[in-house]
This record gives sequence, structure tokens and C-alpha cells, in this order.
Amino acid sequence: MVSFSPLTKFIAITIDELILVPIAMYIVYVLKPEWFISVTILLIIGASVFVAAKYYLVYPSLLDIARPFYELQGMTGTVLEDVTQRSGKIRVGAEIWEARCDVGPISKGTAVTVVSRESMKVRVEPVSS
Repeated sequence: MVSFSPLTKFIAITIDELILVPIAMYIVYVLKPEWFISVTILLIIGASVFVAAKYYLVYPSLLDIARPFYELQGMTGTVLEDVTQRSGKIRVGAEIWEARCDVGPISKGTAVTVVSRESMKVRVEPVSS
């Protein structure tokens, strides 16, 4: 699978909107040539403001996507069903994961830290105070 940098992704999702600028310039040139200079200046300023606003609003979310999916190590969660060496469930964010622990049972409602992920199960330990 090819992985693109956040900047490349930003350019890819922005370029299609910027293609509208020369199209609008052409339409104005054909229909109202006397407005061409004024409209071109407005379109360039508008496009610049658009790209700057989109950069500050969208680019940070692209950085979050850049990390691998389900990189759970170090994240905290809450025990939903007592976690033992053989079974248990925890909630991390909005997701529920099968969990195991190396240290005795961890009771429901306890805050835990994910130590590692093994397939679709996580290994946890209680959060240190």
C-alpha cells in the first residue's frame, strides 16, 4: 500500500477546488472582458484566503491520520468486564477491545494503559497513580 505524506494529501484535496479559478477567469474573459482584471484579482485573493483557511482547519487532521491505524500502545482506557490473564473487555475511545493482563485481575471501572496489541486483543496494566 502506498502511503502519502500529509502535505501531499492536502495538495490532492485542494487542487480540484483551485482548478475552478482559471475556469471562472475564462468565463469572465469571454462574457465580460472589461471585468477581467478586477475579477482575476478577487479570484486570486479569494483562492489564497481559501487555501490558508483550509490549511489551518484541515491539515492538522491529516497529521493525525498519518500514524498507523490502531496504534494503541500507551493509550488509556476503562475496564468494562474484569480483565484477567484469559479474558476481559476495555473501552479505548469509542471502541471496545478484548483485553488481557499479566498482573492479577483488574476490576470493572479501573483505568488501564495499553501495553501492546496482539491481533485484535490488547495487553493492559492498571494506570499508575
